[in-house]
Amino acid sequence: MYKQLIRYHIKQGIWPLASLFLLAVFSYGFGSYTVIDNFGTYGGAESEIIQSVLISPSFAGFGAILIAVFAILLLGKERGSGRSLMLHALPVNKKTLYWIKWSLGVAVLLILPIIGFFVSWLILQGLGGINPFDYVSLSDLALDFVSYFLFDLVVFSIFLLAGTIAGDVIGQLLLGLFFLFLNYLTFLAVVAITTLGFGLAEEGNSSFDFLTTTASPFTLLFQDEQLISALIFNLVLLVILISCGSLLYVKSENERLGRFTVFPKIHPLLIIVFSVYTTVLLAAVIGIISSENQFLYWLAVAILAWPAFSSYRRMIGWKR
Repeated sequence: MYKQLIRYHIKQGIWPLASLFLLAVFSYGFGSYTVIDNFGTYGGAESEIIQSVLISPSFAGFGAILIAVFAILLLGKERGSGRSLMLHALPVNKKTLYWIKWSLGVAVLLILPIIGFFVSWLILQGLGGINPFDYVSLSDLALDFVSYFLFDLVVFSIFLLAGTIAGDVIGQLLLGLFFLFLNYLTFLAVVAITTLGFGLAEEGNSSFDFLTTTASPFTLLFQDEQLISALIFNLVLLVILISCGSLLYVKSENERLGRFTVFPKIHPLLIIVFSVYTTVLLAAVIGIISSENQFLYWLAVAILAWPAFSSYRRMIGWKR
């Protein structure tokens, strides 16, 4: 039974999985050949270049997009097409189904980079005569691997959580993107209200800077500073995401095909939250264009509030 379920889920997300494989070939295989061909031209940057080939940030970055698509195919497309109704009719616990989906994502994100690491190492050592460990240390490689793996896993878990709430592909995509960029949206909204709305000078070290550093999955991919605190934050976030996902997947007894979410009681909350963020951020654009005029900013908020609310109410539905 479990082998068939694993085979079914792999078949369901075969296109992003195939794309991840091709991305791994390009990032690790072709990257290693490029290093060999241009090794004498790096001018002291050999350690950084070799480290980026053995533990590829490009695979982690583009892989995050593909693993998010994989999560959407595992839940959103399955639920929107009605196949989840047949899947849930099987004599398998729904929580087990969720953990199968999540474990497949973990396996992909572990296996491909590990294989890519050894392939890159063999190509550099065997064909190029370059011993990677003359330039990089295992501790640096391990830290990069953990950071990139955790980044992709958090992205996958965010979109999987969105899928346990959403009723179709569109709902999962929008909720996933909102959850993924929630820290940046919150930061920009706070800055817009304080600077444009109330005319307060922006402080050099804002108390909300942690939203764009520590409290961001993207810190693991792009930023060296505050990396340890970001790792701890994202580990805690990962536990919360998979715990909530496993609980919500079980709770969604009514699939409500084609609906924005399978939990109609949260529709008013989603509409209000989406409307507030949209109104504040769009008004900020108008406020900046109008030379940061406070009156025009609040006028824009007043004008945009109802259209934003009406649009989300029509798309999501206040009561279902």
